[in-house]
Amino acid sequence: MGQQTKEILVQLEAAIQGKKTVVPVLVRILELLKGRAIGLWCCEYDILRQVGFYAVKEMDVEVRTQFAEFTREVPLENTGLGIVKAIVEKIPAIGTLQGEKSGLEESSEWLRKFEAQQSYAVPIFEGDQVVGVLAISTSCIHQVGDSEWETLANIAAGIGKKKILGML
Repeated sequence: MGQQTKEILVQLEAAIQGKKTVVPVLVRILELLKGRAIGLWCCEYDILRQVGFYAVKEMDVEVRTQFAEFTREVPLENTGLGIVKAIVEKIPAIGTLQGEKSGLEESSEWLRKFEAQQSYAVPIFEGDQVVGVLAISTSCIHQVGDSEWETLANIAAGIGKKKILGML
């Protein structure tokens, strides 16, 4: 695990323990990975509850606000969203503009509104239980194994290993 990832995990843990917003940490991850939007959700029974969301300032304010509201609490039946699919299937979900191919039609709609090309939602595990998801939307296309995706996966793994979401 890289030094930046370790620092991000320390900052995230401190924010959650201190009952502070996680947005500055999300901004750091977004800038590191050159994304358009990023969010962190925890899984509570049959819903995802938003812990934090941030989108670049260049994004339409209405779109940012609508997405933040829409994903404040998401039922786990809404598998047209990558954040839900990652939880339900317990594997990363990659959304593209071709939602019919990925089965993530709703994610595709949001990608268009975000002026993004792709999203990557990574489940967060504590042991063998999925407790949350970390997701990012980007303007470029990545493949699994690319350094950007590996960094996001490492951060998600670190969140689970340190049981950071369990501190909420």
